[in-house]
Amino acid sequence: MLRRAASADYDTWLRIGQKISRETRRKLKDAAAGPIFNRLREEQVALIRSLPMEAAKKAQEWAASGLSDGQRYADIAQRIKNELGGVTESRAICIARTETARARSNFTQARAQAVGSTHYVWHTVGDNAVRTRHRELDKTVHAWSDPPICDVGAGGTPIRSHPGCTFNCRCWPSPLFFEKDK
Repeated sequence: MLRRAASADYDTWLRIGQKISRETRRKLKDAAAGPIFNRLREEQVALIRSLPMEAAKKAQEWAASGLSDGQRYADIAQRIKNELGGVTESRAICIARTETARARSNFTQARAQAVGSTHYVWHTVGDNAVRTRHRELDKTVHAWSDPPICDVGAGGTPIRSHPGCTFNCRCWPSPLFFEKDK
């Protein structure tokens, strides 16, 4: 799933930046490799910790093969629900949606920062299911280095995160690039 998300994100960057230099293209491609990929994989397994380890590995494999076949998270969630006993539909959807969105957002961040972006614009899907706080964050500017408070966790603890990186979040970041003074 992570390889598919990285590839899809890279393809988006290439379509947007047809005129970017060869060096910038190299930076974009390399930015998604290594530590970010490994960190995302570790975080995925931690998110899926409510499932037995063998089931978590299966869910990860299904997500990877599903994304490479162009399946949506809903199809992946259905497979998780159908083939792993004891997983509720809402939990399966949460796992599939969260991992897909978080991988895309993290790869976008890595590539954006690799080519000089320091900030992004938060976007929501704009429907009635968008969380109140996420709706408030829509079209606001944030630094990659300082994620905004986007939710409240257990005991009222504020959750700081970039778009697409919290459970069931369908938001996404649009990197900003500021011209440097000459």
